Amino acid sequence: MQSTDPRANFILENASRLIVVATRCAWSFGAADGLNGVLLSRPDQHGEWRQPVSVLHRDALLMAALRASILLDADPKAVSFQTVYHGLKDPSAQAAILQVLDATRGPDVFSPTRAELIGTYLKTYREIDWKAHGSLVHFRNLGVAHLTLDKLTKSITLTELRAMVDVISRLASTMQHLLQTDTAFREDMVEECSEQVKRVIDYGPENAR
Repeated sequence: MQSTDPRANFILENASRLIVVATRCAWSFGAADGLNGVLLSRPDQHGEWRQPVSVLHRDALLMAALRASILLDADPKAVSFQTVYHGLKDPSAQAAILQVLDATRGPDVFSPTRAELIGTYLKTYREIDWKAHGSLVHFRNLGVAHLTLDKLTKSITLTELRAMVDVISRLASTMQHLLQTDTAFREDMVEECSEQVKRVIDYGPENAR
């Protein structure tokens, strides 16, 4: 069902894509976190295993940073959580989305209500550290996406990236709950992936080299 509000249609049509990328962002950061645990926990710090695991750890972090940057893109024509935010904060777009959901998903009888979920999304979005986001964009542009003559002068810390991925995870979870997309998402995906990576990689002392 289409709405008469283009912002509502944009959100409804692109929600699944956003949640898919958010899932990959969470798994990338979770994998990096798990690999970091492997790097820190093994007693044989000079074994042959260390270099390939270090490369995987670095690349997983880079993919998490790249996906976080994509998901928070400021371009008004881009599909991002920022674009969704600017649409959802308009009361007329909110009303249009609620009307479509009422017609396609049935009455709003569960708690939290759909209006409350929209409020949660807006509140969560406002938690973003925009100074850290600026550093992330700078790092993405000069350190990941392009090779330029400009020097990299800012980067994002692991703590800042973790906080950003946490906000992204909560935005995706709230959006999935609100719009009931076919793309499943849980806020604990980072922790789940981290633990799975630790289990999958055999780093027992009997295999140390």
